[in-house]
Amino acid sequence: MNLSIPAFFPTWVVQEDDLEIPERALLIYESDFLTLVDRVGPHALRRLQYLMPMENEPDRWQLRDIRRVWSATSADADRIEHLVLEDESGVQFTHYGTSASFHVQRQIWPVN
Repeated sequence: MNLSIPAFFPTWVVQEDDLEIPERALLIYESDFLTLVDRVGPHALRRLQYLMPMENEPDRWQLRDIRRVWSATSADADRIEHLVLEDESGVQFTHYGTSASFHVQRQIWPVN
């Protein structure tokens, strides 16, 4: 893979009659992920993985299982909107590795 940027790797289901058919995609932009959630609905999203280059070895990749996603704004004066992800070990991070502190607005996935 020649990309060196992280990507969302969601799995969702499409209902056809009595069958649930799993679908997957590789999404680079936060906006693409948000569009998918809006289109299929957050309840159809069954799994979210996050593919990213390893920090010390950019030629190697890691796949992280994500358990929560929030919308947030940066705490600085710019108030930039971005997504905050939490992996299964409880570590929170942003899509592009933003190190600024943030204010969580709402949970996007999963929803109750």
